[in-house]
Amino acid sequence: MQLAIIDDAVIYIYALSLLFYFSNCFYRNPGAKRMGAGLLACSLLLMLVIFGVRIAQEGLSAFFSTYDYLQLVALCLMAASIVLTFLPRSELAVMLISLIGFIGLLASRLGSSEGQEAYLHGYVLHSLLTLHIVLAGVSFAALTMAAVLAILYLFLHHRLKVKKWGDIMRRLPSLESLDSYIPAAVLWGVSLLAVSLLIAGAIIVREGTWGAFLDFKMLLTIGSFVVYLLYFAIRRHKRSTGVSMAKWVLLGYAVIIVSFLSNSFSAFHSWNWR
Repeated sequence: MQLAIIDDAVIYIYALSLLFYFSNCFYRNPGAKRMGAGLLACSLLLMLVIFGVRIAQEGLSAFFSTYDYLQLVALCLMAASIVLTFLPRSELAVMLISLIGFIGLLASRLGSSEGQEAYLHGYVLHSLLTLHIVLAGVSFAALTMAAVLAILYLFLHHRLKVKKWGDIMRRLPSLESLDSYIPAAVLWGVSLLAVSLLIAGAIIVREGTWGAFLDFKMLLTIGSFVVYLLYFAIRRHKRSTGVSMAKWVLLGYAVIIVSFLSNSFSAFHSWNWR
């Protein structure tokens, strides 16, 4: 159980490092790049501790199961990501390798029960579900912030266009500031949502409930994710104005709201609102 707790910490820190790698991939940010590498290094050290303890207790038999193999692959991919982080023009490669390593780590946790990994399936499932819910909740908050900023952008743009001045105008940031705040909030929200969906997908595959991928709630959430990805694609190629980009943000948030309200009709997100 102690190793299970350490393994939980590895997954949580790894998920956080992925967020920084996503940020650096969309917008080159040396600070996010270094933070992602630092968190990934912490995950790698904890993984080495786990392997060291297990080898000391079990000898070479610690490598002879599907679980151990996937853990070893994930560890190697962690090390490769850290090395590639410091090479020029490696943002996309690092993000993809880190993503594959994270999937391998999830697969090892939810995979075969062979060997003496000492992890109860119920405990593993509960910890991953908790991480999924927390990431989804923080993602919702970040996207809510982006929607509010988008509304302020549209309001300020309209007042400037019709030349209606007032005291409220002095209380708002400039259009340029709002135009920089909105994509930052969307980026964090989408990154958190991506990791949350990844964990949910791994759980669905492990449980064999494939029909959940066609659940109304799941389809709406994936739809909102696609809308936000299109937002970044269009913004990156500078083919739209700030007004249209703000409307894209509100469109994605509207889909998120519908997805949230559909919990009562979802087969695996059913809430009774008590």
